[in-house]
Amino acid sequence: MSIHSSPLGQAGARDTGGMSTYLRGLAGALGQAGHRVDIFTRAAAPGPEEIRAISPNVRLVQPDDGLGPLNKEEIYPHCPAIADSIDAFRIRAKITYQVIFSHYWLSGCVGRILQQRWKTPHLVMFHTLGRAKNEACSAENEPRLRLEEEEKLASESDRIIVAAEQEKIKILGYYDLPEERVKVIPCGIDRDLFRPLDRAEAKRQLGFDREKIILFVGRIEPVKGLDLLIRAVAKLPADDNYRLIIVGGDERSSALIAKLTKIAFETGIAGKITFQGLVEHEQLPLYYNAADVTAVTSYYESFGLASLESIACGTPVVAGPVGILPELITSVDKGRLGYLVKGRSPESWAATIHQALTRPEVIRAEEIDRKLASFSWTEAAARLAGYAF
Repeated sequence: MSIHSSPLGQAGARDTGGMSTYLRGLAGALGQAGHRVDIFTRAAAPGPEEIRAISPNVRLVQPDDGLGPLNKEEIYPHCPAIADSIDAFRIRAKITYQVIFSHYWLSGCVGRILQQRWKTPHLVMFHTLGRAKNEACSAENEPRLRLEEEEKLASESDRIIVAAEQEKIKILGYYDLPEERVKVIPCGIDRDLFRPLDRAEAKRQLGFDREKIILFVGRIEPVKGLDLLIRAVAKLPADDNYRLIIVGGDERSSALIAKLTKIAFETGIAGKITFQGLVEHEQLPLYYNAADVTAVTSYYESFGLASLESIACGTPVVAGPVGILPELITSVDKGRLGYLVKGRSPESWAATIHQALTRPEVIRAEEIDRKLASFSWTEAAARLAGYAF
């Protein structure tokens, strides 16, 4: 279940990111394997219960909980009512669920109620940890309630699923858990969608045919470190002829975008930055292919899906050692698939981005296939089924 965010929402909105991609990809692969999956989420507007088939054996279910529109921050007190609406649906549909898989801590709180009521195994995937965000980025201020509930869920759920080994290490360090309770299931990737295209043609289609493109893809929030990215880009040599394209953000990101725009003016590069806003998932490969490098300046990532998508399109990554990145860009792959930057000095990031922009080699198809062979939704679904059933 994904209570606060529909998996069909646009990637890059404030509450819609890699989690939505994860849910769609994993649920689709489970359905293809013959499992029946119902994904529960809240409706964006009041109305009758809605059931929608989104792929073979997979349905999106939006029960009418009678609560009307709620912001994410308003959901927690209503978790019992939301659980009641899901249980009422189950009773009407005469379904017995074998596993509850909750995504994000709010869904976990609903899933815990149903776990106790149904006596059903409960798996939780936090996607991000409030404690990790607060520790990594001083501008983040996740509430104590979230931190306390994540600790309870870590203790009370049957299994915790994470997408990267680094996230497993964090959870084991934060909570007193046996190691076997935490299982790693990496994100998969749609290789039919995310694949190399003609770079010059992609640039032409987006109107950037004479510029080198530095790309960011993700939500606009402090933990993503976009202030560092702008300050680093401002230190690039002028003859790099670059443009920074920031894909993501919705109307609720306007205050932070205004702060980032101010930094861009202060550093003298406002004319070299495009805030592209939300882009349909199917259009993202065009941006990755038009880019010369994808930058991941996050203070913290539980996975880092944009890195995977970029490399699948043949575009190198410059990133910090967060999420999956230390596994994705090893010493063998450095300079071929991308570069890891230690620390948060704009000068270091600028030097590495410049190195990526001027690299003569391209990522070969066989390198992409080798590196991404294990990042498959089919394999992720098989692993989950092995842990859950």
